[in-house]
Amino acid sequence: MYADSTSYESSGRWADFLQRHGPTWLCAAAGFLSAFTVSVVGQMPVGEIILVALFPWVMIKAYFRRGWAGRIQQLGWYRLLVTLAAVTVLGYVVSDVFRATPYENLIRGWARVGFLVVDLVAIAHLIDFSWSRLWAFILALSVGGVVNAMIDGPLYGEWWKFGFGYCVSAIVLFSVAGRGAFLQITVALVLGLANLALGARSLGATCLLTAGLFGLAYVRGIWRPLALLGSIAVTGTLLVVANLLFLEDQDHAGSNIERQSMIETATEVFVESPLVGQGSWFTATSSIRRLEERRRALESSFRGYTEEEARKLAIHSQVLVALAEGGILGGAFFLGLGVLVLKTLRTLTQIAVPHRAFVLYLVLAGGWNLLMSPFSGVARVEIVLLVCACLLVILQRQEELAEDFRE
Repeated sequence: MYADSTSYESSGRWADFLQRHGPTWLCAAAGFLSAFTVSVVGQMPVGEIILVALFPWVMIKAYFRRGWAGRIQQLGWYRLLVTLAAVTVLGYVVSDVFRATPYENLIRGWARVGFLVVDLVAIAHLIDFSWSRLWAFILALSVGGVVNAMIDGPLYGEWWKFGFGYCVSAIVLFSVAGRGAFLQITVALVLGLANLALGARSLGATCLLTAGLFGLAYVRGIWRPLALLGSIAVTGTLLVVANLLFLEDQDHAGSNIERQSMIETATEVFVESPLVGQGSWFTATSSIRRLEERRRALESSFRGYTEEEARKLAIHSQVLVALAEGGILGGAFFLGLGVLVLKTLRTLTQIAVPHRAFVLYLVLAGGWNLLMSPFSGVARVEIVLLVCACLLVILQRQEELAEDFRE
C-alpha cells in the first residue's frame, strides 16, 4: 500500500515537472536543431521535424476546443497573420497554375510557404504566453548556429559575420537585461561599433538602432521625434562609413552589388505582374537572366551564375520575393508582418517589457530580414520567432503578463 502511494506521488511529480518544464526544453531542442539543415525539397531545418510532428496534435486540439489553445494564438493579430499566411499560400497556388511553373520549382515554393504555416502554428503553441520559452528557443538557435559553423565552417569563411557575431550579440544583450538603462544602451552601442568594425554591417546597424530606440523611451515632448531622427541619422552615417571602408574588399563589394541587383529585379518583375506574380522560385526561370544582366552592368567582372548557383539562388528580401513570386496575394503575410513590426517598435519605445533591449534587438533584426534577407531554410523559424516576440509585447501591453521585472 505504501509502495503504491509512493509510486503514485513519484509519477505525479514527474508529470508536474514535464508539464512545467517540458515545453521549455522542447523549445530549446527545436531551437538548437533548427540551426542545422538537411536537403529535403530545399534546405529544411532539422528542428522543423519536431514542429511537423507537433502540428497535427495542435490542430486536432484546436478542432475539439473550437479554438486555439495557446494564449498568443487567441490574439487578433495572430488570427490575422494565420489568415494572411493562408492567403499567401493561395497566391502561390494561383501564380504557379497561371504560370505553369515547372514541377521542381513548384514543389520548392509550396513547401516553403507550407512549412511557414506549420512553424507559425507549432512554435506559437509551444511558446504560448511565456517569455522564458521564447528566450530558450532563440538562445538555443544562436548557440546551434555557432556549433554548426564550427562543424562545417562559416559561410564564405567569415567567422564573425556568419559564425559568432549573432550569438555573441544576443547573449551579451540578454545578459545585461534587467540592469540599468545606461548600461544596456552603452553595451548596445559598443556591440554596434564592434560589429561594424568586424564586417557585420547589418548586425552593427541593428545594435546601434537598439541603443537609440531604447534611449528614446526616456525622451519626452518635442525632443522625442528629434531623438528618433538623430538615432537613424547617426546609425545611417556609421553604416555608410563602414560600407565605404569595406568596399575595398572585393567580397563585400560583390555582396552589395548582388543584393542591389536582386532587389531591383524582384521589384521590376512584381511591378510587371502585381496580381499574379511570376511563380515559385522565379529566379530559376527567365528572370535569372534579368538578374545577371543587371549585375553585369554594375560589376564588369561578373560572368553569370552556374546552373547550380542559379538553382539555389534566393532573393535577399522576404517581402519582395513573396510579392514577385505570388503577386500581392503571395506577399500578404509579409506585408501584415511589416505592419506588426512597426507597431511593436512603437510600443517598445513607450512601455517596459522584460529584457527590453534584447526584444528591441530581435524585432529590429526581424525587420531587417523582412526587407533584406532570403525567405528560406532557417529564416522560416526566425520569422515565426519574430511574430511570437511581437505578440508577447501585445500581451505585456495589455497587462496579461507578470510585471515583476526591472527595466
